[in-house]
Amino acid sequence: MGLKRKIYIALGLASGLALLPLPAAATFTDPRSAEDDIVVTGNKTTKEAIADFIQTTIATPKGGKHEGQYARFPQAICPKVVGLSEENVEQVERRMRGVALAADMRVAAEECTPNVYVMVVSNGNEAVSLLRKKRSRLFGGLSHYEKARIAESSGPAFGWKRIQTGSAETGALQNSDDTDIVPSDGPAKTEVPIMYSNVKSKIKRTTAKAITHSFLLLEKDALVDLTTVQIADYAAMRSYIDTRNSPASKPPAYSILALFDDADPDAKQPASVSEMDLVLLSSLYNSPADVSASMQSAAMLHRFEKELTANKDD
Repeated sequence: MGLKRKIYIALGLASGLALLPLPAAATFTDPRSAEDDIVVTGNKTTKEAIADFIQTTIATPKGGKHEGQYARFPQAICPKVVGLSEENVEQVERRMRGVALAADMRVAAEECTPNVYVMVVSNGNEAVSLLRKKRSRLFGGLSHYEKARIAESSGPAFGWKRIQTGSAETGALQNSDDTDIVPSDGPAKTEVPIMYSNVKSKIKRTTAKAITHSFLLLEKDALVDLTTVQIADYAAMRSYIDTRNSPASKPPAYSILALFDDADPDAKQPASVSEMDLVLLSSLYNSPADVSASMQSAAMLHRFEKELTANKDD
């Protein structure tokens, strides 16, 4: 099945359904028609360009590409958006689920415990600093330097992940930790640290890097004139991937990750997630989790070429 067809189905548009109408709000512009919103931006690429997109988008793993691993959610994603109107929250969460489904990711049922948080705040620096004081546990094992870098960044997006080492076979986390990081109505769940493995291989690893929670803060003023589609697609890409956060590694202009890139004031903002963005997500979540990042990257590159070649026939 072609990528564009999968996007239509994931977003409920293949059967004629449309995105919910955006209520009147001063913060956002009205989105275009549903069909326009999910048009995939295709780009002619070379193998080098694809490899560069992977390298500049995904954060370098600790230990390097040959020793470290790219992290991803082993569990189904469950997005939770706060700080917007009820109607806008529903649209953004629905779209984030659709992006994940279009990229062949696992998505939890509606009534689920959130593991992907998107929060709209007035001042990102102040919000992160407050969370460091009041909810330091949200930052997991991040070092003092890493937390300070996030708190002092220029914004308007402030994001981080809780990443732990888990068993490649059982999925159990190495360090026992409550999975309900943010208080909820239900009882807290605790992972059991079972790290045994029957794998005997020089290639496969006994462990895999697991994203247990993602947090993304967006400053409200930066969302003026954006559609809920742009906000949701950007939040999805920032949340589902452990993205690079370096001024030296700017995402390409065709990626939704360049939404807040003001390096070129005359550049047109991406209207939605691009074909390359979705294939990047799909290739990451369909690559082996129990090998080195260099091998994951090679598998992703192969899937990229396969997907883009197939899409030419759609």
